[in-house]
Amino acid sequence: MTAVAEDTVGLKTDQDEKLSLESKTENTDTHSEPDKLNINAPGRPVDKECNHGNQDLDPKNSTCTSDVNIIDKCSGQVVGEGTKIGDPEQAYAEGKISKKQLKRLRREEAWRKKKEFLKTKRKDQRRLEAQKRKEKGEPNKKRLRLEFEKRLETSDITIAVDLSFDDLMMEQDIKKLMKQIERCYAVNKRAPVPVQMHLSSLGGRCRHRMETAIAGWQGWKVGMERRLYTDVFERERIVYLTSDSPNTLSTLEPGKVYIIGGLVDHNSHKGLCYQRACEAGVAHAQLPIAQFVKIQSRKVLAVNHVFEIMLAYLELHDWQEAFLRVIPQRKGVEAITTDQPEDVVTEIEGTKSETEGTRSDQTSDQGGSPLEDGHSALLDRDS
Repeated sequence: MTAVAEDTVGLKTDQDEKLSLESKTENTDTHSEPDKLNINAPGRPVDKECNHGNQDLDPKNSTCTSDVNIIDKCSGQVVGEGTKIGDPEQAYAEGKISKKQLKRLRREEAWRKKKEFLKTKRKDQRRLEAQKRKEKGEPNKKRLRLEFEKRLETSDITIAVDLSFDDLMMEQDIKKLMKQIERCYAVNKRAPVPVQMHLSSLGGRCRHRMETAIAGWQGWKVGMERRLYTDVFERERIVYLTSDSPNTLSTLEPGKVYIIGGLVDHNSHKGLCYQRACEAGVAHAQLPIAQFVKIQSRKVLAVNHVFEIMLAYLELHDWQEAFLRVIPQRKGVEAITTDQPEDVVTEIEGTKSETEGTRSDQTSDQGGSPLEDGHSALLDRDS
């Protein structure tokens, strides 16, 4: 019994010595871990000491704070989050931020400098443009807008563009049409006598093009309706402008609504606007082009040309001057004088005359007879 007890006591003593040795080894490894990781080396975040003896690392008392996180070694929580760093290079040299954080701070600083540069450049550009307008005696943009709105209040003539032909045009024609409408609004803003501008049946690809390609369209002083023009205006006020109409416009009457067909079809839908005007039961007419000027090419004009001619007439009260000012010179436009032979005038108006055969031979080389109107709501297929 005594021998067995001694062996048992000796076994316990050996186990205790082994456990004690393992405990010392674990303590040694725990205290040597920071030395192996070298947590204070450059490029690693600095841990906050447990005794808080290093006040320079305290985000509240530090003179060089960082917008990166400082890790509290005791609690394992992040402190000093969101603070700004004074000098990233110095902070990196002191080991307060990592190399990745330093690169991010460099990128942010470069972006801030670029942003300030662009802001200053835009200010200088606006100041230069304002100075040029002042030297030319032109008002600034804000004053131009206020003056336009004031003139627009007294306008009693409405011009609307019918955009119900969306499904009859190709994508490139949609782009051309919306460019023409954009030009109409720009000219109307600067016109001495502006008109009330409207867009009817605005939907489909036309609306998508406007929303994606025209900047600032939301601020336009333009009536925009998805409905057809007959649902927006009274029928007795409407006059549809089409080159196929047998009626000729003599003047622009206050209170009337003049419709321009928004169709760019390269002469593939002749007489469509006139047909729709008749079906809708509204008045129709054509501009008095043949009475005042003669055109060597087709009489059809782009939407913006018709719009500008009407604005010019409201300013000048002279159809001939309005035509000569707006119609492009490439169409070979010439004023008709009072001593012009009658047969030439009637031939331009599209009636049969004795000289039709001779004239048609001359105009056939130019791409068509002047009797062929284009018939798509006064649109220029070449534009």
